[in-house]
Amino acid sequence: MQSYLKLLTALPLMYLAACDSNTPTSTAPKASEPAPTAAASTPASDKPNYVVISQYSYPPFATRAADGSLVGMDMDLLNAIAEKQGFTLTFLPHNMSGLLENVNEGRADIVATGVNITPERLEKYEFSKPYLEGNWVALLNREKNKVGSWAELKNKAIAVQESSLSETQLKSTEITNQPLLVKTVYLGLNAVNKGDAVAVYDVDSVLNTYFKDNPNYYTVVDEKSGKIPFGFVMKKGNTELKAKLDKGIDEIQADGTYQKILDKWYPKAEGSDKNQAK
Repeated sequence: MQSYLKLLTALPLMYLAACDSNTPTSTAPKASEPAPTAAASTPASDKPNYVVISQYSYPPFATRAADGSLVGMDMDLLNAIAEKQGFTLTFLPHNMSGLLENVNEGRADIVATGVNITPERLEKYEFSKPYLEGNWVALLNREKNKVGSWAELKNKAIAVQESSLSETQLKSTEITNQPLLVKTVYLGLNAVNKGDAVAVYDVDSVLNTYFKDNPNYYTVVDEKSGKIPFGFVMKKGNTELKAKLDKGIDEIQADGTYQKILDKWYPKAEGSDKNQAK
């Protein structure tokens, strides 16, 4: 992993610069806001270091700062856990395609980017205990379309991030025969705003972060799909690292750090569940 790490450490800024047209500027809280104490993001000789890879544009879980570094709720949670458990972290960006495979192939220790825990994934990967739950929803722009229920989206164009669980989940609902595959959720929102899609589909944890950008956004809940838990991904069988993450999650929940991070990155969208077309 060390040679892979050396190669990727030199690439993040170049990689992220090439992605500017596909992603918004960071939605991170202002620097003046207090943030939970973070563990070092570079290796320390007396502590184990774990390589964490994440999507570059999946707020609130992960996004990029002005300097190209990865920031977000998952980064803050892992840094807080690392401080409790006595290890350090190196964060690197990655696109969605092939993201999870990196841990089993030895190119990363942890994947942290709002990863949904599913029975199929549990067969292939080790997961931490869930640290958040979300609902599957479709986000619409009431200036473009007025849809009052999930059923009203039947066979309408719905944007969804390609190569993601969101794509798989949307197709499993059979709600639409017109999925519009996009590289990022942000591009899905652009498609909605331009009228190329009626809605964009993902979990509310992600889509709620965009409500502040446009008061005309609202969501309808995919009621049949149920709730989905989120966890950190590791190589199958890496029970030692899993134990550290699980214990760390318990510790930061117990001392209030978890709630502070949640409040920072995951505000409740105004009327997100009731924000129907009006």
